[in-house]
Amino acid sequence: MTKILVFSAGRSDFDRYFPFINALKNTKKVKIKIYVSKAHLVNKFGNTNKYIKKKGFDIINNLNFKNQNFSDQPLFISRILGEEIKLFSEHIKSFKPDLVFVMGDRYEMLAAPCASIPFNIPVFHFYGGAITEGATDELVRHAITKMCHYHFVALDIYKKRLIQMGEESWRIKVTGIPNIKNLKKKVTSVKKFSKIIGIDLTKKTILCTFHSSTLELDSLKQQLNILCDSIRKSGLQCVFTYPNADRGHDFIVKKIKKFIKNNKKYLFIKYCSSEEYSNLMRHCSLMLGNSSSGIVEAASFNLPVINLGTRQDGKIKPKNVFDVNYKGSQLLKLILSLKKKKIANPYEKNFFMKKFVNIVLNTSIDDKLLRKKFISIY
Repeated sequence: MTKILVFSAGRSDFDRYFPFINALKNTKKVKIKIYVSKAHLVNKFGNTNKYIKKKGFDIINNLNFKNQNFSDQPLFISRILGEEIKLFSEHIKSFKPDLVFVMGDRYEMLAAPCASIPFNIPVFHFYGGAITEGATDELVRHAITKMCHYHFVALDIYKKRLIQMGEESWRIKVTGIPNIKNLKKKVTSVKKFSKIIGIDLTKKTILCTFHSSTLELDSLKQQLNILCDSIRKSGLQCVFTYPNADRGHDFIVKKIKKFIKNNKKYLFIKYCSSEEYSNLMRHCSLMLGNSSSGIVEAASFNLPVINLGTRQDGKIKPKNVFDVNYKGSQLLKLILSLKKKKIANPYEKNFFMKKFVNIVLNTSIDDKLLRKKFISIY
């Protein structure tokens, strides 16, 4: 029995984990526990640990985190990271996993590889090799890459980037984003889904998913003013989703709540299940913001995306993505002109989960895996 300890930093990573860990669970040869970080446990972000439980996974809850405030200030963030390292280390000691899984680039995710190093436990990293020039995620993702022993990346070019970082090519597999196919299967009619969420999606509607660009916090107020003003001038309905637990999220939430107050054309959703979010992408007319979902998943729903600012600079973007700086006139023109158009999504690859399962189940935890070599390209 292979024991795997999965670190989930928040609502943004679990759905992308799901196809991988569900395939492993179904083999009956793996015991999986999911360590949920503080962001999963607070009402502020919808207590998303409950969503993971409904999917049938064993969760490690850090009860001392429950009902605490969740600040977006630097000192709080640093302290939380320290607490996560301490607690994750304790769970490594008690659970004794064979492997640790980590995902992406959330700052909390650093806790898992940092805690795993003294125990000599192999760490498998999902979705390294991307670039987000407008956020501190850029630093976190590449740091995690160098602390991990095996990599599952979304695109061939991301594999090349890891090789450029000195990683051995045998440690890297290209998988695409398997969860996209799951999302496309979760179809609810527009009329039924409109009743579920409380806004008529037969009318032209914007899906707005906006996060702070953590290297541009001084501009956050101006960015939100331009965003909200453009939405108001468009006259369109808008469904806003909650920001990630980054620095600046408190300001974003307060601004949007104030903007939508007493206006039935707008809706602010604290937490979307994967089914709800997939149907928002299916039935809304366009996406607006700076979320990776606009870059990665939206093309599979033929959804045009207005990508604001620099947060996602460096990512490979499908042809449905239109990059725009914070210029109100240009933004408004795009909002009013974009229409759905069928295009190919480079992130939607034919990757067979059986291949992933075989890699995990046949992994030899030996000197070759644990002793990383830096391969110079010069």
